[in-house]
Amino acid sequence: MEDRRTKWARRMAIVSAVGMLIVLLMGARVTATGSGEGCGNDWPLCHGNWLPADTYESLTEYSHRVVTSIEGLFVLATTILAWPLRKRHPEFKVLVPAVGGTLLIQSLMGAAAVKWPTSPEVMATHFGISLICLASAALVAFILIEKRDPDEARPGLSEEQRRNLTRFRGVIIGTLIFSIVVAYSGAYVRHTDSELACSTWPTCTGEIIPAIELTPQGIQTAHRVLAGLVGLMILGDAVNAWGLRSVRRDLFSISAASLVIVIAQAGVGAWVVYSGVSLMATLSHAGLMAILFVALAERIRRAWPTTSNAEIVVGEDLVFPRGESV
Repeated sequence: MEDRRTKWARRMAIVSAVGMLIVLLMGARVTATGSGEGCGNDWPLCHGNWLPADTYESLTEYSHRVVTSIEGLFVLATTILAWPLRKRHPEFKVLVPAVGGTLLIQSLMGAAAVKWPTSPEVMATHFGISLICLASAALVAFILIEKRDPDEARPGLSEEQRRNLTRFRGVIIGTLIFSIVVAYSGAYVRHTDSELACSTWPTCTGEIIPAIELTPQGIQTAHRVLAGLVGLMILGDAVNAWGLRSVRRDLFSISAASLVIVIAQAGVGAWVVYSGVSLMATLSHAGLMAILFVALAERIRRAWPTTSNAEIVVGEDLVFPRGESV
């Protein structure tokens, strides 16, 4: 029977994951509305007061700080409740510290951005750290939500399927890492005000292959090229996962969902340009990137064997110890 600690850890992990997504979207809203200086150079105060000024920028910036602080309490609760479960879930040895550590780094970077002038490179990194924090919190929640029957029969894998699965693991790690590069380039576009440098999509102001250099048009074009490459990588992952669908339908489902998300992300990218960087389009773009990153991270977790669930090859079949996910 499930103990109370696990129940509360699951509840707090779910709240932390949802809260981190809200924090990320509110941060994107601060950037999109130019509200980063809504509280002046004061932190944690706002123009020297504990309450924000009666302006849109001040309220937007201050509400982001408040929600981030509340999220910090949920993350702390999740850490306290989930850390003792690390023997049952070895992944927690990495994921739990990652949730708290990245949220702390993100908060400190946000405070530094208010107190001192910060470069677009640093602010773009801030978004990447937010994605890692969100994905870590989501994976903790997914692990605690899962309910598996350890006595459930597991299908065997042929030697060829085992090799394909091993190769698939390496490929999807590369996809996740490259997606961080794409997310960074997108954040860099926002923080350099390059969203409308190209007035058309997918071409850049009518040019199919414009010069990629450190100009607004070059920055925007570089981001589009990188986004296109990660899209092709995700398409390739889905094709590879199709070959494993008979024994790892979950990996194919996540890969197919990731492909749908990245196609939607491309469409929203066009919406950002043709809407003149509307707030809804910008938030949708950031939100889809966050969901995509979580999906790619969850795919790696499902594909990767834990130390307690190591793969054992017997003859031509792959046998899984009790509790292994196939």
